Amino acid sequence: MAAVVLVLLAMRTEIQSGLTIGYLLVAVLSPLWIPALRQYRGARLLLVAGLFAVGSGLWLTESFTATHETSIGQMLSLSIGLLGILGGIGFVLWCRTVLSDAQVALWFGIGLLLGVTPTSELFLTNPWKFGYSFALTLIVLALARQTGRRWLEFIAVMVFTVIAAFTDARSAFAILLLTSVLVLWQMRPGHRTRTVSTAWLVLVVGVLTVVVAAIAQALILDGALGQETQLRSDAQLQTSGSLILGGRPEAAATAALMLHEPFGFGTGTVPSGEDILAAKSGLSRIGYDPDNNYVDIYMFGGHIELHSIVGDLWAWFGLPGLLFTGVLVAVVLRGVAAGIASGTASAVAIYLVIRLFWALPFGPVYSSSSLIILGVGLVVMRRSQPSARSGQPARTIGAGALRPTR
Repeated sequence: MAAVVLVLLAMRTEIQSGLTIGYLLVAVLSPLWIPALRQYRGARLLLVAGLFAVGSGLWLTESFTATHETSIGQMLSLSIGLLGILGGIGFVLWCRTVLSDAQVALWFGIGLLLGVTPTSELFLTNPWKFGYSFALTLIVLALARQTGRRWLEFIAVMVFTVIAAFTDARSAFAILLLTSVLVLWQMRPGHRTRTVSTAWLVLVVGVLTVVVAAIAQALILDGALGQETQLRSDAQLQTSGSLILGGRPEAAATAALMLHEPFGFGTGTVPSGEDILAAKSGLSRIGYDPDNNYVDIYMFGGHIELHSIVGDLWAWFGLPGLLFTGVLVAVVLRGVAAGIASGTASAVAIYLVIRLFWALPFGPVYSSSSLIILGVGLVVMRRSQPSARSGQPARTIGAGALRPTR
């Protein structure tokens, strides 16, 4: 049952108004997974923060009815979306009590693969980048973890890194490159015998992230990832002065909207002309021309879509949405830091966390929902799991069902 529901949850087959078959099954099985939350550190706090955010989104919508149009369908869809993410995380946590973590990742990856839509416009432009890459990366890394051989995980990550370099996947290339560095870091001699504090580890990973990002940018601009990627990146750099802002200008719109309406808008609030003008002004300040269909239709066509988990949760749920994001970040950091410090974090867990932290500022909630569910669900620490400061082995991805890692 756990495997079947994981597959259906990852497939995201929609019934109506954001409700999927997977979300419906998770809701029906809530008496099964809710009691399991007490076994994991921060899981119940995350659930409460998420429910508080849902309530805030409804309240904000009501508070804007005097000055803005309201979309009941949008309010229902966005509320169900966050409730589904919360339920999905809880179900993944329960699955970890009956399956190894690697098996959870494997079945979820199979569901993602079955859920690929080969007729979508993005898929047709780049089938690997917008179709199969995430699912197959999860499946292969999970299978590598099942073998218990760390070197096999490292080789698998490196293979996908090379593939990303030749498929115009700049962010995926950087994410996988950093994943390989952290997997290799855990393979160094004497790693498990050393006590490493969580704070020190987070600092080290932060420095590694900056270094890897600089290397990736240099390779891109030197044409190592292809001439098309080089020309596009150079144009974005010339436009905004930053490769990130040039590639993800929505961040400028988000910042402008936060200054314009600090408390957010609500799940059902339709943006007014004044709101859209404020966002466009932010885009113009970085040299981006905001008068196009992407801004007028995708971002503000009767709704607010900021192409950012942080931005979307703030816009839809207000300050409680940011609070929920903060709790999520703290829970994930604590779990993955404990695994890396003890040398037991798997490649699939590290990959998911890095990808999640990239999506927080640069990925929309809808397309990142599966990433949030699996990424958070797999790295939350068990209460019996020692902290990174203790220096003792911790139970992380699939540790209960694997041979000792070589």
